[in-house]
Amino acid sequence: MASRLCSNIDIHRPSLLSGCLPAKRIPTVVLDAFSNGRLRTPARIQATISDGLPDSTEKSSSGWLHVEYPPSSRPPPTSGRLFDVQHAWELVRQDLLYCDWKARRDVLAIKTLHDKAVEVLNPLARDQKSVETLRHELEALQHDLIEAHEQVHLSEARVAYSLQKLAEMEALVNDKLLQQGTIAESGPKTVDPLPSDGDFAESNARIKHKNRRKGPLNVSGPVKGYSEAIRNFWYPIAFSADVSGETMVPFECFEEPWVIFRGKDGRVGCVQNSCAHRACPLHLGSVNDGCIQCPYHGWEYSTDGVCQKMPSTKFVNVSIRALPCLERDGLIWIWPGGGIPEPTIPSLLPPTGFTVHSEIVLDLPVEHGLLMENLLDLAHAPFTHTSTFARGWPVPSLVKFCTPAATLKGFWDPYPIDMEFHPPCMVLSTIGISKPGKLEGNTTSECSKHLHQLHVCLPSTRGNTRLLYRMSLDFLPILKHMPFIDYLWRYLANKVLDEDLRLVLGQQDRMLRGENVWNQPVAYDKLGLRYRLWRLSIEAGSESASNGR
Repeated sequence: MASRLCSNIDIHRPSLLSGCLPAKRIPTVVLDAFSNGRLRTPARIQATISDGLPDSTEKSSSGWLHVEYPPSSRPPPTSGRLFDVQHAWELVRQDLLYCDWKARRDVLAIKTLHDKAVEVLNPLARDQKSVETLRHELEALQHDLIEAHEQVHLSEARVAYSLQKLAEMEALVNDKLLQQGTIAESGPKTVDPLPSDGDFAESNARIKHKNRRKGPLNVSGPVKGYSEAIRNFWYPIAFSADVSGETMVPFECFEEPWVIFRGKDGRVGCVQNSCAHRACPLHLGSVNDGCIQCPYHGWEYSTDGVCQKMPSTKFVNVSIRALPCLERDGLIWIWPGGGIPEPTIPSLLPPTGFTVHSEIVLDLPVEHGLLMENLLDLAHAPFTHTSTFARGWPVPSLVKFCTPAATLKGFWDPYPIDMEFHPPCMVLSTIGISKPGKLEGNTTSECSKHLHQLHVCLPSTRGNTRLLYRMSLDFLPILKHMPFIDYLWRYLANKVLDEDLRLVLGQQDRMLRGENVWNQPVAYDKLGLRYRLWRLSIEAGSESASNGR
């Protein structure tokens, strides 16, 4: 019944097109977002073309494409602890309405860019514009078109997840209805009493008492399991250059094995790194014509996890888990959580004028939170990095991280370093470079040369981190083309990391023994402390939600 329901869904809703004038024609725009084996019939998005300009519309060259934001209807309240089918169904319906609206916006953006490209290439326009002007206009349009296509891919992921949740909700509703029917046949139903005002007051008091932090922040003992809330983010897991047409990249994320590879169309996919047949690791096999082949019995899977070939036996429909996966800014991103993916991904590109010189991936035996807090702390540099970049640095009388209240970015005083944390696990930093052993100015704007860094700390397991590092410079771009320069950058990066790692590993050992790694925070711990509080708030919110179910 779930597959029948999904295949009949038509995202076009009359309520979203209310207010339009009589239509001259109704073209159909098909987004083949679900040709991944899970949904055989693509969702259909219809646009109504009218003669006039109604309210809340956006113009295209062929008429008015209505993209009115879906009206928000508040779901009906739940009936105490009883399972309210109408409430659950309304929540899923609202998700689909939003995805419908977002998909229309994305299609309109691509249509508008197409019209602009046609206008630029118009013979009359070419006669009046120089070749250089046309080239710049086409480059700008190409960039905008790439961004629009990326937004379409995001919408595809969101719609696919909404339909998956809709199917799960349908199965849950059927189970509940079946249970209620069985209870009705066996005897009268017993209904749990609604909580009284006193029960609500007592529950709120317990939550406030639990969330109230007493004394210093306590981070000690064994590393806890990962909450569902911390999974519901976009995570960069590899550099695009490391995934070619025939390569696979295995990795672990939140203690689960995954593998990424490119499909026949060149788009990247992320599937469970275990064959549905005998749980053999798929990364030990090969990629054939856009499918990953298990080395054990030759079963092949596409990027959506659906089995495409099953040699030497009768074919049956099986699949393995697949995660929403996108490619942007030279990085491959996944959404490992169970929620609907967010519609935006932060840009992690270096500023204009920088050239990327090195991209490194390392697997480290340290908990990702401790590594994050190390990267967000520059006060340790003249004491820890005495044989690398901070060699000869003077020890200042006072180190401060200057930032507005409650934000996660700012600059270090007196070091010429800007730093920013992007949830859930990314750190961007820009460092003013001078002669070894000297600091040139107190801010990055006072320096003539800069180093830009990206650090990504992906939580692999409770005691291991997958680190992605990208290094860029705004000077000497010719260094990128020097022979063996990659080996030099990797050597220097490993040398700096080793200076940090021996301390963080020791810190982790003490934490596991029960010592508090945040026993006495001081002023220059501001950014690392804010990260830790942010993470605890995310985990506390997830725990409160699970307790409320």
